[in-house]
Amino acid sequence: MASSRDQAAAIAAAGTVGAAGVPSKRVRSRDGEGFDSDAYRLLDGEAVGPGIRRVIAGQVDDAIGQLRGETGAEPADAIHEARKDVKKIRSALRLVRDAIGDDVWRRENDHYRDVARQLGSFRDSEILVEALDGLAERFGSTAEGRSESLRRRLEEENRTAHDDGSVERAMAGAAAELAAGRSRIGGLPLEGDGWKLLSPGLHRSYRRGRKRLLAVEEEASVTNLHELRKRVKDLWYQLRLIRDADRELIGSLADHAHDLSDHLGDDHDLALLREQVQRRRDAFASPVDQRHLIEEIDQRRGELQFAAISLGDRIYAEKPKRFAKRLERRWDAWREREPAVA
Repeated sequence: MASSRDQAAAIAAAGTVGAAGVPSKRVRSRDGEGFDSDAYRLLDGEAVGPGIRRVIAGQVDDAIGQLRGETGAEPADAIHEARKDVKKIRSALRLVRDAIGDDVWRRENDHYRDVARQLGSFRDSEILVEALDGLAERFGSTAEGRSESLRRRLEEENRTAHDDGSVERAMAGAAAELAAGRSRIGGLPLEGDGWKLLSPGLHRSYRRGRKRLLAVEEEASVTNLHELRKRVKDLWYQLRLIRDADRELIGSLADHAHDLSDHLGDDHDLALLREQVQRRRDAFASPVDQRHLIEEIDQRRGELQFAAISLGDRIYAEKPKRFAKRLERRWDAWREREPAVA
C-alpha cells in the first residue's frame, strides 16, 4: 500500500504547483501575524517566571480589548485576534506546565479552552469562504465560477449570525470570563528563572510533534493532520518566546514551524470545505460542478500535505533530547551575555 507521503506526492504532481509552489509566508501568515512584538517574547535580562506571567497577562488584556471593541476592529477580526491570543496563552502554559503543576495547569488550560470554544463556531463560515478564495487563486476563474452559489450561502450565514446578536453576546461572555480569570495570573507559581523552567515543556512539545508527524506519514487523515498542526503551533509559539536567545537558529526554526502550521491550517480548512461541498448538492448548478470542485480541493490538499511532510521532516529531524540540549546551549550563552534580573 502506498504511504501517505506517496499519495500526497502523486496528487501534487498532477497539478502545476508542487511542494515548492506552496508559498512561504514569512512576514504575515494566514494568522495575520509577524514576529516583532515584544508582547510575546522573553526580554533581555528578564527572569523566566515573571516573564511568562507578563506574557500571559498581556495576551489576556489584548483579548479582552479585542472582544470589547477597544481596538475598533470589525467583530470577525476581533474574534480572530482574541482566539490567537488564547492559543498563545495555552502554549505558554504548556511550556511551564512542570513548574506550575498539573492541577494549576489543568485549571487554567480548561478555562482558556472553554473561552476559545465560545468563539470558534463564528469563524467556521468565514474560514470556508477564505478557503474558496484560496482555490480561486490557485485554479483560476473556473473554480470561482462553479462555487459562486456556495459562497453566497456561506456569506449569508455569516450575516445572519451577526444580525441576530449572537456574535456580540458570545464576545461579551468570553471577555467577561477572561476578565474573571485575570486575577489568577499573578498567583501562578512562577517565581524562578533558568532553563529548568523551559526545558521540560520544549522537550514535550517537540517530542509530541515528532510523534504526530510519524502518525501523519503513516496515515494522512484529517484528525492526524489537525493534531500535528496543534503540536506544531505549540512549538512555534514557544520558540517565539525564546527567540532572542539566538535569532539565527531559533528564529529560523520558528519561521519553519510557522510555515508548517500555515500549510496544515490551509489543509484543514479545505477538509472542512470538502465536507460542506459534499453535503450541499443544491448549491451547485450541476453534479459536474460539485465533482470538479471536490477534485480541486483534493489536488490542493495533496500539494499542501506534500509540502507539510517535507518541511516537518526537516523540523523534527533531531531526537527530542538532542533538540532540547541544542537550545539549552544557545540559551546559556545568551544569559551569560544578558544575565537575568530577578
